[in-house]
This record gives sequence, C-alpha cells and structure tokens, in this order.
Amino acid sequence: MRHRWWLASTSFPVLAGTLGAMATMFNTCAVCQGWQEAVQPDANTTILSQPAWAVTLKAVSLAISATADFTLLLTMRLKLDVARGFIAAALLWCSSSAILFTVLGVVAGQPPSVKSPETWQYTQNFYYGIFAASLYIPMGILLTSYAGSVRTVQLSPKDRRSVEDTSIILRALTLAVFLLGGAAIYVPIEGWSLTDSLYWAVYTVLTVGIGNIAPKTHLGRSLLFPYATAGITSLGLFVASIASFTTKMGELHLRFELEQEGIHMHEMHLPRKADVLKARRIKSEFHRRHRWLVFSLSAIAWLLLWLVSARVFKGSERSQGWTYFDALYFTFVSLMTIGYGDLFPTSNFGKSFFVFWALLAVPVMTTLVGVMGEVGFRTVTYFLRRLWGSCPWKHHGRRFKALMRNRSLSRPPSRSLSHARPPSSYANIDLENQAHKHPDAHHPPDVSPTLQHPAQHDLQIGEEIEKLVDILKDDVMQVDLHYKWVQIIPLLSLEGDEELDFPEPRLSPGGHHRPQVVREVICVNKSATDRNKELLWMMKLLVEKLCSHLREEVRGDPKYKHLAGS
Repeated sequence: MRHRWWLASTSFPVLAGTLGAMATMFNTCAVCQGWQEAVQPDANTTILSQPAWAVTLKAVSLAISATADFTLLLTMRLKLDVARGFIAAALLWCSSSAILFTVLGVVAGQPPSVKSPETWQYTQNFYYGIFAASLYIPMGILLTSYAGSVRTVQLSPKDRRSVEDTSIILRALTLAVFLLGGAAIYVPIEGWSLTDSLYWAVYTVLTVGIGNIAPKTHLGRSLLFPYATAGITSLGLFVASIASFTTKMGELHLRFELEQEGIHMHEMHLPRKADVLKARRIKSEFHRRHRWLVFSLSAIAWLLLWLVSARVFKGSERSQGWTYFDALYFTFVSLMTIGYGDLFPTSNFGKSFFVFWALLAVPVMTTLVGVMGEVGFRTVTYFLRRLWGSCPWKHHGRRFKALMRNRSLSRPPSRSLSHARPPSSYANIDLENQAHKHPDAHHPPDVSPTLQHPAQHDLQIGEEIEKLVDILKDDVMQVDLHYKWVQIIPLLSLEGDEELDFPEPRLSPGGHHRPQVVREVICVNKSATDRNKELLWMMKLLVEKLCSHLREEVRGDPKYKHLAGS
C-alpha cells in the first residue's frame, strides 16, 4: 500500500515545478501594473494608481515564489534531502499565496472612486494575481504529499533522476520566459499593454492564431519570423520532454509492479523461465491497462477543458451576447488550434482566462493525441479483424490471395521478412504449453525443440540472436513477438533444468486453443519503441544463457582450471 501511494505521487514534483513556472509568470504580470482601471464613455481605459504597500507586498510575493522555484530545482538537481527541500518550497509557495490573497482581498473590498459617467473594472493583472495565488496552494500540496510518501521507499540514484527530472521544469521556465519576454518586447513596438501582448504571444506560439490582436508595424511583423519559429521550437521541446517523462514513469511503475510480484529481472543473472513468462504476462497487462488509463484521464481532462471552460467563457463574454454553443464552438476551435478568429474574448477576464486555459490545454492535448494514435489504431484493427472473421466472403478473399501468390514471380524472400512473419500454424501457440507440455492438450510441434548436445544448443542460441539483430538492423515492423517468444522460450533451458509447473491451457468448447485476437493486436502492432525494447530483452536473455553455458564449460575444462580458480 505504501509503495502504491508513492507510485501514484511520482509525477508530483515535476507537475508542481511545471505549474510553478506558469504561476511565476502570472505573478509577474500581477506585479507590473495596477489591478483597477477606469473605463471612459468612449471605451478607452486608464489604469488607476495603486498604493505603495500593495506594490511592495506583490513584489515580496513574487520574490518568495521565485525562491521556491529555485529551491525546488536545487533540491532536484543536486539530489538534496527531499523532505527538507520540498517542504521548504511548499511553505514558500503557500506564503506567497497568502500574501497575494491578502492583497486581493483588500483591493476587492475597496472599490475606487471615479467620476460619472466613467465606470471602473478590474484589469487582467488582477485576474493573473488570482490565478497565481490559486496555483501555489495545490503546488504546495503536491510537494508535501510526495515528501511524505518518499520516506516509505528506498530510491536508487537512477530512480531519483527519473522521478526528479528537471528537464521539463527548465523547459517550462524557458517557455514562460520566452512568452513573457516576447510580450515585453512587443509592448513598445506595437503600443500594446503587457497583458494584451502576453495574450497575443500565447495564441501565436501555441499556433491557435485567433487574430484579433496582430502586429501592424513593419518591425513587429519582421520580428514575428524569428519569434514564432523559436517559440514553436521551445514549445516542441517542452512537449517532447512531457512524452519522455511519461515513458520513464511508465517503465518505473512496471518495474515496481514486477518487484512486488517477486520478479527482479535486472538483478538476477539468469532469470528462471517461469519468471520470464510471468514477467511477460505482467508487462502485457500493464501496458494495456496503462494505455487505457492515460487515454481515459486525458479524454476526461479534455472534456473538462472544453465543456467547463465554455461555461466560463459564456459568462465572461456576456457583453458580446455569447450563448453556450458559441462558447463551445470557440473553445473547440481553440483546442484543435484551428483558430478561425470569428469569435474571440474581449473582456479582461476572458483574455486572462484564455492564457491560463490554453497553457493547461497543451500537455493534455499532447498526451491525448499521442495515446489516441495507439488506442484508436488497436481498437479499429481489433474490430475490423473481428468483422472480417465473421464475414461470409472471407473464404473468397483467401482464395484470391492464394491465386495472386501463385501468380507472383518466384523470388527468394528477404532474410528479415522470412523470420518476421510466422506461419499460420503457430498463431495460437501458448507460451506456457510450449515450455511445459500437457499430455491431454493438443500441441502444435515445437518451433525450436530442445537439443541434446550443448554445442548444438549454443549454436541455436547464436543463430536466434543473429536473427534478432537482423530484425533490429533492418527495422522490420511486421514482427510477431508472440511467435518470437515461442521460438526463444525453449532455448532458455537445457534438458535437465528444473521442471516448470504451468496452469492448464484455456481451451475453447471445441477443444482447440482460443484464437488470441487481442494478442495479435497488442503485439504485432506495437510501437517501434516497445517492440525494440522487447526484442532487446529477448537478446539479453539469450546472451545471458549462452554466457552461463560458456562459464560452465570453462570451469569443467582442465585447461582453464587456473582461470576458474583466479
């Protein structure tokens, strides 16, 4: 239970640091200008002066939050004491939030005096202060939760480097500095306010392209070329670091799940065949569960960003007469980065909320699009195969394929493809039954029967390693990993190794093995990275088996007695 809570909180430090970059940017906007403005009858606005104490407290809040960001980075980068460093950063963020909320409460309770017919309203800076103060609290909670759970586990330096990855935080800070710095550059060039300029920079770098604010000077348009190019590049690096961190956390969770089952694949010199089969089952189930979990959470977050934010935009743009459908249309077009520009926020709250909302939507959309490619492809492939299997014309299709195959030119197949596509008779071989035969079950012949002579067995291992190397070298995509395991599992033990006790195979009512359609979808259509990792795992097991045989041979040969003794 303790390990599960720590695994659930492994992403908290990176998430808190990433949100900290955004909160610091918002806090900077809150400090730079006043929070109230007078609105004249001709719609022109004038920012009202703010008292010196408010400016001082906002500056102190910004300094404290920047110190918290630096403390977090220093703790993660230098691998300092987690409890002290993270709790100190959490306390600093909470202190900054308390100062901001104090100033917000005082300002909200003292409306300014304006002369009629002028009115007043809050500026975008005021709302940025609310966003920053609101973000600091969950950030502190995330760090405190992780600091409390990390004491229950023993982390190696490698695990700490994976969990406390500063690349995402540094790239998030770089993106925030780029957005805010670019906005500050365009303020004197185009005559915009800093908040309007930040609003333009966000929808430009995020490729939304609303277009209601655009550079009109020659210098501003000229600077757009390098600014947009560098900004989109920075965004791409940030998105790539999110994908990389997600992959690392998935591998870490899988390793801890294997260790909870008593399987330490990386610590054992040569794992037992039972551990290999069990680990493969756990890996397959974990990847399937992890893929659907990420897809479900990303889809829920996307729906919340779409539906809930549409309600917020409907309220903020009521002066434009937006309906809920108009807000749904605007948020969908913005989430998809289409950016027609026919609808856009004009209120101060609408613009500031758009910046906050768009920056949150970037990682959610990135994760959702990435996992949709995998889940969608596997789901469509699965149902198409099921549909094709139930169609009456599939037999005609097989006859047509056989006819075309007979009419094709006679040419030797490539070596890589010859072992990449297995014959259909091995499609339903059960790995467990391949390792330990059951006399009552129907078994197809072994692909690689266990040989009696050790030299022949070693030669067969070497040939299988060579085939795996060819697959990786030629980048063969159509590889049935299940079939490769059927070939490799018998090679991992010689006759005389300990007998394994596997459960009985699951048979269909007709007495035959159940077709593993899901296995085909999961294994044959794996991504290139997952496929290569599993192929490398096969090679590692074969190499370790071969080395163990060679060590035994060296120990048993009198010519190498002096080497064995040393």
